[in-house]
Amino acid sequence: MLNLFYVSEEVYSYENEDIIKKALEFDRIGEVQLDLENKSISYKINRRKCIRLSDLIFWIESDFIRIHLGQLLYLFVQLLNQVQLIESQGIEHNYLDLNRIWLHLTENSQYPALIYQILIYSIHFTGYQCPIYEKSKFLQKASSKMKEIIQIIINRCFNRIHLKWTNNDKRNQIYNEIMIPIINLCKSQNSNNYDIIRCISDLMKKYNYKEELQNKLIQCLDIDDNCNDYINSDRQKVIPKVNQDLTAIIEFANQYGYIVIESFLYQYIPIISKHLESYSKLKLDYQMKAQQEYNRIKENESKINQLIKEQVQIMIQNSLKEKEKEYKFEITDDEIKQLEVEIINQVLQCSSLKYFNNTFWLHQNNQEIHHYQFSAASKYMVQIVEEQVDLLFIKKVLILVTELI
Repeated sequence: MLNLFYVSEEVYSYENEDIIKKALEFDRIGEVQLDLENKSISYKINRRKCIRLSDLIFWIESDFIRIHLGQLLYLFVQLLNQVQLIESQGIEHNYLDLNRIWLHLTENSQYPALIYQILIYSIHFTGYQCPIYEKSKFLQKASSKMKEIIQIIINRCFNRIHLKWTNNDKRNQIYNEIMIPIINLCKSQNSNNYDIIRCISDLMKKYNYKEELQNKLIQCLDIDDNCNDYINSDRQKVIPKVNQDLTAIIEFANQYGYIVIESFLYQYIPIISKHLESYSKLKLDYQMKAQQEYNRIKENESKINQLIKEQVQIMIQNSLKEKEKEYKFEITDDEIKQLEVEIINQVLQCSSLKYFNNTFWLHQNNQEIHHYQFSAASKYMVQIVEEQVDLLFIKKVLILVTELI
């Protein structure tokens, strides 16, 4: 087992209370809290038992963990089944992506590791009704998006799957026989999820998929590697040292928040994987990098705060000018300053901004993320400014009425 344990929090906006509650009846993960007033939902997720799909793909792509081809096919079936379940209940998820899909490991499951493990899990989605703020807000049904996601997983992970043979010709043959039919169905506009499930199930049957726990037949096909990277292998022997380093990294980075934890895992997992053969000699220097990463995050926060402040100041002045057409109250500089502070604090707490702290993957290779954050928060600024300026003038009217009495 690998020690990749910490707690993360996801925050999303939602549009319809009844629909989000119905979704939670069929699809729930972690500790869920609904904020009905602000129309937001938060998930506190213990990473000891829950794995984000984007993380799993990254671990496989980095050659950090081992899974069989049979386990990859099983993952596809589970993903498609979850889409079938929610859509059969009339629940739509039009904003699905790799960061909003989770694997919840059961009590009988092991955790992905450097060696093959038994993985038993359920699939869960987050982010219902919440636009993907850093990308196009184009609506796409989950059944359609899942076809794209499966293709992404194949493209990023297949070359890291170990088969019985190392021969490239044999590997290409397996790719053509198993992956290409799945890819073609995923690309076809005429196919549905049931067609893809049936195709994958037929392929698993053809290649004798097994879930036996004896004789090293761990959720694998006949063509899967069944000799290497099990208990007593070279990779298994370095797991204690890897765990020691992962625990130290997470504990140190935790003081800076889980975005820094995830950033560190992104940086160091490929390094660990690359040096497994001589891992006992590898020393990871992460103290200085933690401070640098934290400074980078704070710098981005400062940028978005400044953008919000400047826009709020403009919007307050415009709103006050409109109000002055109806009311002839004197608004002091101190009142404007107080108004500005209250509005900015409210905007910074809106779910569309908290969304960007859901995962490091939203920040990776995204130098302009503060612009996405500003754009996502803009509609809330309009609403909050109008409400707070209205409230200020209501107070002014009440004060005037009290004085006249």
